[in-house]
Amino acid sequence: MGEVLQMKAKVFLDTNILLDLFVPQRKSEAAVLILTAVKQNKIEAFVTTQSLLDAHYISHKSGVEYSDYVRLIKELRQYVNIGEIDILNFDFAIDHHTGDLEDDAQYACAYDACCDYFITRDKDLLAHNSDLNPMTVVSPEDFLEAMQAD
Repeated sequence: MGEVLQMKAKVFLDTNILLDLFVPQRKSEAAVLILTAVKQNKIEAFVTTQSLLDAHYISHKSGVEYSDYVRLIKELRQYVNIGEIDILNFDFAIDHHTGDLEDDAQYACAYDACCDYFITRDKDLLAHNSDLNPMTVVSPEDFLEAMQAD
C-alpha cells in the first residue's frame, strides 16, 4: 500500500478501526497506515468518547490489559480529535435510522465534525453509502486506495 495521501482529508474512525489498532489479533496494515498519516498531519482524524469506551470493553475481552489500553489512548489523544455524542446527534440517529442506533449516532458526530470520510469495517454501514450522503463511508483499504489515486 506504500506511501499515503496527497490531500488533507478529515476522517472519522469507527470503533472497529480502533480495535484494528488496539487488539493484536486484529492488527490491520491499513489501520496502521491511516494512523501513521494522522501522526504525520496528512489527515485529520476524529473519534467519539463512546468509541473509546466500546473499544476498551472489547479490547479487554480480547486480552488487552487496562494499563496497555490507557497507554494507547494517551498516545492516540495526541493526534486524534475526540468528541462526544450529544443530544442532537442522538436525535438525528433516532430520526434517520439505518437500523443501528449507535452507528447512526456516530455518523451524526462525524457529520457535525465536517468529516469527508467515515472509515469503518461495518458491512451494514458500508452498504448504506450513496451519492446522497454528505461524506463517503469507506473501508480503511478503500480509503487508502482513494487517497493514493488523488
